[in-house]
Amino acid sequence: MLNSAFHLGEEIKLKTVQYRLHQNLWKRYDLSTLDLSFSNWITIKYLNDEGTDFNNDIDLLPSNRGGLYMFSIRCPIIPGITEFPVYIGRALLTEGQNLRKRCREYFTKYSRSNERPKITILFNYWSKDLYLSFMKLEENNDIIDYEKKLINSLLLPFNDEIPEKEVRQAVKAFQI
Repeated sequence: MLNSAFHLGEEIKLKTVQYRLHQNLWKRYDLSTLDLSFSNWITIKYLNDEGTDFNNDIDLLPSNRGGLYMFSIRCPIIPGITEFPVYIGRALLTEGQNLRKRCREYFTKYSRSNERPKITILFNYWSKDLYLSFMKLEENNDIIDYEKKLINSLLLPFNDEIPEKEVRQAVKAFQI
């Protein structure tokens, strides 16, 4: 029994995710020009039930639009309330980039490499419970601006790059 408790404790420690809840950062950036209500996002199960390939819903991602996307981990215990956002990103609409292509890259490019260690951890531990929400947007400048403000406001645990210098310095200085 001690052995199983030890292994469970070790596993819990490995899968611990730190959130930083800071009301002043939530108020710091004006996001009133965009209705970020979750009803405006489309949410899909990102991978199949085995976590080995894309879920068929991946085809709902547009290949002709840019926008914002957010990965979340969904715990099935209390449906609708136990979804944990973990990463926010952007997809610009360019000749070589769009929402579908960018969101597919996470599984095809980063899930099994050490290029982005936190993304690799995300897939190693939570691939079966990983969901993707996305919001289509028209203007690339708006996409860049909204992503920056959301990352700086929410400080989600798998976002490494914090765009705002002061916020980034504070996080690094206090290792939070």
